[in-house]
Amino acid sequence: MINSNLKRSLAILLTLILAFSVAGCGSKKAENNSGSTSTDKKTDDNADSASKTDKPFEGVVLHYGVSETSSTGGEAVELVELVKEKTGIQIDFTIIPNTNAGEVDKQLVSLMAGDDIDIVYGTTQKLKTYYQAGVLEPLNELAEADNYDIQSVFGDSVPVFDDGLSYGLPAFNDIWLTFYNKKIFDEAGVEYPTAEGWTWEKYIETAKKLTNADADVWGSFMLDYDCYNYLWAMQSGAQAYNEDGTSNFDDSLFAKGLQFYYDLGNVDKVQPDSIMYASGAYPWNSFVASGNMGMFVCGGWVMSMMNNFEKYPRDWEFGILPMPYPEGQESSTLAVTGAYGVSASSKNADAAFEAIKCMAENQYKLGHGRIPARTDLTDQEISDYVTNELVPAYSKDNVTEEDFVNAWFNPERKIVSEKIIGTADTVISQIWTEEGQMYGQGAQSLEDAIAHIKERSDKAIKEDMASDN
Repeated sequence: MINSNLKRSLAILLTLILAFSVAGCGSKKAENNSGSTSTDKKTDDNADSASKTDKPFEGVVLHYGVSETSSTGGEAVELVELVKEKTGIQIDFTIIPNTNAGEVDKQLVSLMAGDDIDIVYGTTQKLKTYYQAGVLEPLNELAEADNYDIQSVFGDSVPVFDDGLSYGLPAFNDIWLTFYNKKIFDEAGVEYPTAEGWTWEKYIETAKKLTNADADVWGSFMLDYDCYNYLWAMQSGAQAYNEDGTSNFDDSLFAKGLQFYYDLGNVDKVQPDSIMYASGAYPWNSFVASGNMGMFVCGGWVMSMMNNFEKYPRDWEFGILPMPYPEGQESSTLAVTGAYGVSASSKNADAAFEAIKCMAENQYKLGHGRIPARTDLTDQEISDYVTNELVPAYSKDNVTEEDFVNAWFNPERKIVSEKIIGTADTVISQIWTEEGQMYGQGAQSLEDAIAHIKERSDKAIKEDMASDN
């Protein structure tokens, strides 16, 4: 069922579809494996038969929607090459123009138009939007036909929505980290922190020792994403929804969490305040690009920037720690899951399922610092991955196996969703950003900010639920 936001967007979707064209690229065809020089025809026939059994979809061509940048090199290209090697399936890219702030998701437009796309990538939240629009294929029947147990491979990371069916295979969990600049610590004479007991209280205490505002050196750096407004609350056990379906944002934990985040800049003064961020003086990549930030709490995707010395040259080493957690609470971290789904309009859904199985099971092996969502890996497999893939990739910064294990692979650390996932969640995320920034910049009180977040969220939930009936 299409939610209210999507319904309101339908009037402009056809216009958008006409306004841009989605062009496919990547015309490589499946390699021809003929031409054997063996004189034993029977042996060749047996080998061909075995090959067909191992690769039942060899030669099938699928289409995967990606940005133009992703199609020209890097992880996406390596991933489709891996799929071809393992399954024989050829994946061609369908270019999806970038979606700017305030625009309707252009991949959603393409999917609703029935364009030739078989494979879809997205976070759990984005896949839910696609599910609500009716453009994703449920995977349960495909998995049953393939005798494939999704839950035993991927556990609780599988995107399962309102109808109880699975709509994606998760490739990786983007677990949050604390990145720190060793040069800033050394110049301030501060010892590098350790993972044990790494609470927000210790984080702030450390950040104060590193901050030198006169030299434009900040102990802490964060972004203006919606999740920073409520991360402390969610780590403290707050729930976004009540049992009756309304929002739970009048829970005092959310007010404390909002205040915690903006106090870092406004009161503790360990990072640029909200007005400084709004000025554009501290862009999102400041931790890597400027070298003036002592610590940066963000998703693990930042790791891919840290070894890109061509784009971000630097003369300092970085270290990693787990994400801090509130004093008195169990150790926890935010995370967002990236998953692959099958388009409802795919003409080769069974082959697409085979391809996304391969993608989800193997993407972490490509050397881009991905943390696998698979729960069926043994301790030895994880150890081998860290030792053979992660440590060598960051050898210039002397990030150790112990560092990676403590930061990313602690099974006792509670995982908290980076995004609010539920009724009207996309609208609610925008509400948190808007109202939070108004509070952070002094345009409204904490009480008013929470009241507005609660009121606007409940209204969005009510409208969304009404549109589904």
